[in-house]
Amino acid sequence: MEFKTNNIDDNRFELTIKLSKDDFINEVDKQLKKKKKETSFKGFRKGKTPMGFLRRTFGNQILADVINKKIDEGLSKYLKDEGIELMLSPIAVDNQEPLDIDINKVDDIEVAFDLHKKPDYELKGISEEDSYTSYDIEIDQNIIDEQLDRFKKQYGKYEPYDGDFNEDTYITVKADELDGDSIKEDGYNTEFSIKLAELSDEYKDSVLKLKKDSEFTFDVYKLLADADDKKVRDYLLNIEENDFEEGEDIGIGNMFKGKIIASEDFVPAELTPEFFEEQNFPNIKSEEDYIKLVTDDFKKHYELESDKFLQLEIAEKLKEINKLPINKEYVKRWLKEQYPNKTDEELENSMDDVYKDLNWQSIVDKLIKKYNVEVTKEELSMKLESQARQMVGGNQEMLSQIMEYMIKDEKLVNNTYNEMFIDKIFGEVTKDVTKVSEKISWDDFVKLAQKYNKQQVEETQSQEEE
Repeated sequence: MEFKTNNIDDNRFELTIKLSKDDFINEVDKQLKKKKKETSFKGFRKGKTPMGFLRRTFGNQILADVINKKIDEGLSKYLKDEGIELMLSPIAVDNQEPLDIDINKVDDIEVAFDLHKKPDYELKGISEEDSYTSYDIEIDQNIIDEQLDRFKKQYGKYEPYDGDFNEDTYITVKADELDGDSIKEDGYNTEFSIKLAELSDEYKDSVLKLKKDSEFTFDVYKLLADADDKKVRDYLLNIEENDFEEGEDIGIGNMFKGKIIASEDFVPAELTPEFFEEQNFPNIKSEEDYIKLVTDDFKKHYELESDKFLQLEIAEKLKEINKLPINKEYVKRWLKEQYPNKTDEELENSMDDVYKDLNWQSIVDKLIKKYNVEVTKEELSMKLESQARQMVGGNQEMLSQIMEYMIKDEKLVNNTYNEMFIDKIFGEVTKDVTKVSEKISWDDFVKLAQKYNKQQVEETQSQEEE
């Protein structure tokens, strides 16, 4: 096997590979003999098929397979021996004639490839002289207070209450059917509990002014906001669904006189040492401990979000100042070979995206060589488990089922691995640049991130339109 090179420019060259007949003919004969042993045909016993028949039937295919394999092996060996990394897969030179495959006329083979090396350039943008903004997101005390209120309400409960009513107050009403202004003899009576926020505008304001043991008159079908007949029967009159047919007159009047026999109001949990012990919260003994835990969690979340934004800023800067020296005409030819059914216009429209992808991949390759990072199986497993816990919480049975499903999802696993790998690389990158700290509120940071995301979407849409 012989190799001949012809440099086109700093990154492109033609490689001609010449295979003599002796480089592959023995392998062709070997494959034909193997086929003879393994194959049986009608009229011939297994292993007794005439070689002439096999050569006519399979010869050209075996010859083509062997030649292509030898070419691939030769090309790979040459690139490895010369320490050459390719930007794209090899493409045939423009004037390359199709191989003449004829088992009855085997001759030397010569093929030529147009190759594009990965450009060798110095990666700019990663040094102490390169500065990037690192946002120090300030924690708003109102956010901590809101979280504390939500927590107290989460573990709060309704308790008997004799004070002034509010919309969160629950009242229990014992009611009797009226006949005019008097309680109807042998009339219907009922008992129900309602939250005052559920009352209609017609009754809410007046009932809010009442207290326990107060009495009031009401139309049972107008007491609740947006209540249909079924809800009134189920919720207020306590009538079983099967007692009456739909549309049947149940024989009960609209007007009732009710007495508030009990009232309850929601009381948020008191965060005492006994509460945390009862709820089995580890390492939390007081409200101050819980506030510290919440604050620390927000800090970690904000730091993570800030780090992500810093990585995006660095990545965008690297893309901007490191332009890949690659021949775009070569890329177009490569695309044409990869997607022969696409029109020239379609190929032209995809050029910018391909170039940007190649540019970014080249940068990542440089970073991989610069920083020796790895993602272990244990780290990947922990990341997947963390994602699963966000979906199912602490339910161990469901967690195991979700994890089993996730591990089988090859695309999910690969995407998670790649994200972790890039995060690790940029974690190292941020150590080599100058970070300029800038304080910012969470609300302003969210606006900044939204503006950035909007710009990215608009750029993508603009590229697609072009």
